[in-house]
Amino acid sequence: MTDNDSLRLHRDILFRAVPPEGVLVDQRVPSVMVVNGSGLRMLELIRACGSRQAVIDALVDEYDAPVDVISADVDAFLSDLRARNMLA
Repeated sequence: MTDNDSLRLHRDILFRAVPPEGVLVDQRVPSVMVVNGSGLRMLELIRACGSRQAVIDALVDEYDAPVDVISADVDAFLSDLRARNMLA
């Protein structure tokens, strides 16, 4: 996957904010995954921005953290979503 490849959650994956966290529901299994506030923000950005680089750019603007740390966090989260087959 490249930085600008399209990111999309599978159509059967729903998520909702339950402050201060978020909840993903996989309707295919069914299963539930709880994410922290940063994970919730990444999900919102995946839906809104649709690419790895756009998600990273938005997070760099929002968080006071080095770009390499944010990139690593995004990559780990995307890897987890892929392992769970949650990305389309």
